[in-house]
Amino acid sequence: MKKRISEAAADAWGVPKDVIMNIPRFTISGDKEIYIENHKGLLGYTDKEIRVLTGMGTVKIYGKNLCVDRIRLEDILISGKFDAVEYEI
Repeated sequence: MKKRISEAAADAWGVPKDVIMNIPRFTISGDKEIYIENHKGLLGYTDKEIRVLTGMGTVKIYGKNLCVDRIRLEDILISGKFDAVEYEI
């Protein structure tokens, strides 16, 4: 399989691929907090469903009392009681 130039550079330099290739990174802490890096924006937001656009697809978070605690250009922090997290390419 042919590698992208950015992927080859990340491998050669020992840099995480998500940094160079703008790949989303998810950090999920139990069923109460999700931290998403390298997002492209918020698509929808209710207290039961949050949709976040990434460079590789849409992340859908379902649950109760969902809240966007922080949103910045490079990351977003979501809290609540999560029932499911779906990644749609």
